[in-house]
Amino acid sequence: MKKKNQWKVSVVLPSYNESENIIEVLERLSQCLGENLYEILVVDDNSPDETWKIVKDLKNKKYKVIRRIHEKGLASALRRGVTEVQGNIVAWLDCDLGIPPEIVAELVENLRDYDVAIGSRFIPGGGDPRSFPLPILSSWLNIYARMLFGTRITDYTSGVVAVRKAVLNQVLWEDSGFGEYSAEFSYRCIKNNVRIVEIPLQYQIRKSGVSKLSGGSSWVFLKYGIQYGLKMLKWRLTIK
Repeated sequence: MKKKNQWKVSVVLPSYNESENIIEVLERLSQCLGENLYEILVVDDNSPDETWKIVKDLKNKKYKVIRRIHEKGLASALRRGVTEVQGNIVAWLDCDLGIPPEIVAELVENLRDYDVAIGSRFIPGGGDPRSFPLPILSSWLNIYARMLFGTRITDYTSGVVAVRKAVLNQVLWEDSGFGEYSAEFSYRCIKNNVRIVEIPLQYQIRKSGVSKLSGGSSWVFLKYGIQYGLKMLKWRLTIK
């Protein structure tokens, strides 16, 4: 069995206008990962609230930031982040505190026996307390994904993952789009016979800031859901 101090965990945090949350996320990740933490890379899409500057001004050698001026989008931010970090374990999550940072330590621990660990809202112990209709629409989208891709994974749009860096050499996602990258990554892992485990994920209510999906209307979430569904169908037909 590997000792804990053999892990070198890199965490990638995509960000846009998360100035009210970023310091707490960094501190909680540092605390829960302890000596296993190698680096935290914030990939910021030139936030008007200067999230990127807050991280830079902390002057912590383990906290790094990429300020993207001419690029935007969650999928491309994460893809850039995971290709630039140096740890032998890579994890990622949103930095809005909707996902408790402490779950990263649990995911990493599960990589002693698996290659990829995913947080799932749809297994016992998981849950999604967000206001209606977001949990329902998310549940429907994942039912659709399981029909297309199989039931080996229950939460294809989880948003929090830990993975052995070597897996990312063979499994990546398109650098366009928003949260649908998660389903593509998961399906590519299945097609490559990667050892996958899910652990319970309890979403939390965002404490500060505005969700990127809110847009003032649940129709925004529905629009994304249709977009995700069409891309999932494409991947099911094209990924061998």
